Amino acid sequence: MKKSKNILLAINLVCIATIFALNYVYQSHGFDFTLKCLCSGLFALLGLINLGVALRGGERLPFFLGMAAGLVFAFLGDVLIGYDFIVGAGTFALGHICFVVAYCFLQRMQRLDVLLSGILFLGATAFLLFCPLLTFEVEIFKVVCVVYALIISTMLGKAVGNALRERTAVTVTVAVASALFFFSDLMLVFDWFIGRWSWTDHACMGTYYPALCLLALSMCLQIRFPRKE
Repeated sequence: MKKSKNILLAINLVCIATIFALNYVYQSHGFDFTLKCLCSGLFALLGLINLGVALRGGERLPFFLGMAAGLVFAFLGDVLIGYDFIVGAGTFALGHICFVVAYCFLQRMQRLDVLLSGILFLGATAFLLFCPLLTFEVEIFKVVCVVYALIISTMLGKAVGNALRERTAVTVTVAVASALFFFSDLMLVFDWFIGRWSWTDHACMGTYYPALCLLALSMCLQIRFPRKE
């Protein structure tokens, strides 16, 4: 059993290293769409591999199902957002909801999680509504961003709450990944709706893929270090 867990960890690390390398190539070659889909397909595949191992081992299946679904929706969002912002953002939002549900299977939603999520959401909403640098050519884009801010704020707030209550390899990895995801989404807003700085797209993708890789890795860590009930 230990050997199989070591093999799974090795597969995760090799896939993550490959994604990191491809992410560098992707950004240095003008954000080629095919390379983007390849990177995203790899983290979705990694999530499904980890899910398959969890299914065989009878691990905490709701957590793994939620995480794998979130990774797959993130991959689909990467593909779709290039064609339609609203459809792509909606698909990403579904992925984030899956992640939040998965986090709740690690620990139930508690008052601290709601408080942290609320603070993050209020800050994000104030920025979206009142920052003079932001320009939304279509008003519905602002609405989509506010709804999305609620979901990503809940995702980060819940992850941090889990880690504060129970500091394990899984909860800390998920919290770091969620923070990177939040920052990546902020950079996406900078890039799409401010567009003044050339570095924002690199900051977005430079933190986006590490975030998804860490979320996939958390599934492997949950298998390797199962929580004792």
